[in-house]
Amino acid sequence: MQVWGTVMVILTMLMVATVDTKIYGRCNLAMKLEKAGLNGFLGYSIGDWLCVAHYESGFDTSFVDHNPDGSSEYGIFQLNSAWWCDNGVTPTQNLCHMECRDLLNRHILDDIMCVKQVVSSRNGMNAWDSWTRHCYGHDLSEWLKGCNMHAKPDIKGITS
Repeated sequence: MQVWGTVMVILTMLMVATVDTKIYGRCNLAMKLEKAGLNGFLGYSIGDWLCVAHYESGFDTSFVDHNPDGSSEYGIFQLNSAWWCDNGVTPTQNLCHMECRDLLNRHILDDIMCVKQVVSSRNGMNAWDSWTRHCYGHDLSEWLKGCNMHAKPDIKGITS
């Protein structure tokens, strides 16, 4: 009987932990990013941000990836625990002054504030290998196709 009670407590905790997560639709995420001021931030378009979020997490706010060095990456933009947030395990710089678990919910304004710090650093969008591999120099207009919004892709980034 005690085992059943323990199982129920664990299942309840897991359900509570995942209730507030979200896998965003492309256009819904694009609108949130635009509203938060990411379109044109330091020269990067909404297409850049959508491309990164797609290849990093599949637009899933609950995504966590563990790295061979012991650090982990969290949330829709996969922010690394060694640099950007504190997971309570990995030694960290915690440059965004936040707990990593705060990156795992549907409320992405704190994620956005942190990615603004990331791209303001020396590496810019190169901080994400996925941006370099899949987004940089590519036509990012496809990411906004069918989305009813004002953001336009950065055409100069495609031709430069």
